[in-house]
Amino acid sequence: MSVVQPEGNYYDKYNSGNPIERKLMNGFFSSAAELLRLAPVGKDASILEAGCGEGNFTAFLRKCYPSNRIDAFDIGETVVESARISHKSENIRFSVGDIYAINASDSAYELVCASEVLEHTEEPVRALSELERVSGRFVLVTVPNEPLWRILNMCRGAYLKDFGNTPGHIQHWNKRKFSQMVKKTGLKVVKVRKSLPWLQFLLEKRSCS
Repeated sequence: MSVVQPEGNYYDKYNSGNPIERKLMNGFFSSAAELLRLAPVGKDASILEAGCGEGNFTAFLRKCYPSNRIDAFDIGETVVESARISHKSENIRFSVGDIYAINASDSAYELVCASEVLEHTEEPVRALSELERVSGRFVLVTVPNEPLWRILNMCRGAYLKDFGNTPGHIQHWNKRKFSQMVKKTGLKVVKVRKSLPWLQFLLEKRSCS
């Protein structure tokens, strides 16, 4: 049975006023920036973000790569329009798209990112393989670190009837399980960072090794 996924973030942790959540988000972006420094991108290269939601990670990419063009897409017009309004930039192009059929040629983007996206997909290997197809070399992926993610949700009294599972999360990985999934694609793991409560993977096409 197909699962209807929410557009964007079910809970807006990116703009939370809670000091603990703000510290976690600062750590998240700091770790992601460290991984991106291992993935050199040419000044004229284009970057793709799959599953951009409201554009919070897109804005982070814009700070990391101020002169590069960034294409970002999500599944619904409503959340894409919200991203357009919140993050206006001549270097960012938001659109509606499908992670299983990305509207781009092979190796079109030097860097492809998907932050907190794959846990929502029914066919994550297929989705990851499509990210690999359009990437010229590197793919950056972030996912919840399970079961830690659900444990922390329960500690704050969230989603108790679902044992801490955030609505829309249908895939659950730890470092080992996600790394095993990567082996089913043409990608390899370059570096992994644990940023409580996330896992961040910098992946590279094996053909570029």
